[in-house]
Amino acid sequence: MKKWYGLFVNNWMEALSERHYAIKFFINLITCYSLYIYVTHLLVANRFREGGILCDPIQQLFTPVDLSLPIFILTYSCIVAFLLYIIPRPKDFYFAARAFLVVFLLRFSFIYLIPLSPPKTMIVLNDPVLDWIVGNNNEIYNDLFFSGHVADVCIFIFCCRNKWLTYFMVVSVILIAVMLVWQQVHYTADVLGAPFFAYASYRLFAKNGLEMKTPLSYTF
Repeated sequence: MKKWYGLFVNNWMEALSERHYAIKFFINLITCYSLYIYVTHLLVANRFREGGILCDPIQQLFTPVDLSLPIFILTYSCIVAFLLYIIPRPKDFYFAARAFLVVFLLRFSFIYLIPLSPPKTMIVLNDPVLDWIVGNNNEIYNDLFFSGHVADVCIFIFCCRNKWLTYFMVVSVILIAVMLVWQQVHYTADVLGAPFFAYASYRLFAKNGLEMKTPLSYTF
C-alpha cells in the first residue's frame, strides 16, 4: 500500500505539473463516462428489438448452467484490480479510458447493425452492478455481438504493464468467455470476436500514448 501511495503521489504530481493537464484529463474522463452512460441507456432502449438466433455448434454440446456468480466475481476482480493499477498512472489512465470508450462504441454499433437474440435456452446473467447502472427491470438481453465482458477485460490486458496482473486477467477472460458461452448468454462468435475489436481500439487510441511500450516490462 505504501508503494502504491508513493507511486500515486509522484505520478500525479508530475502529471499535474504539466500545463493544462488537469483540465485535459478531467474533460477526457467526464466525456468518456458521459458517453458510456448515454450509450448504455441506448442499449436499454434497444432491448426489445428482435434479432436473429444463431445455430451455435459449440453451445449444442452443453446444457446451460447458471454461472452468474463466478462470472461476476472474475469480471469485477479484473475491474477492481485494473483500477488499482491504473489510478496511480494518470497518463496511462487518460489513454486507457479512450480505448475503453471506443470499444464500447464499436460494440454498440455492431449490436445495432447486426441485431441478434440470445438462444431460447439462455439463463439470464445476474449482475447486480449492471442492474444498478441500467435500472431494475431493464435487463439487456440482445447485446450480443460482441461480448462486453470479454472486450472490457481484453482492453485492461492490452493496457496493463504488470506481468502478474496481466497473467491473472488472461486466465480470467478465458474462463469468463467459456462460462458466457456455457450459460448461453453469448454465442461463441461473440466471445471470439471481442479480443480483436478490443485490440484494434487499444492499437489506435491507447498504444502510442502509454508510457511503457513493452507490455510486461515492470511490476506494480
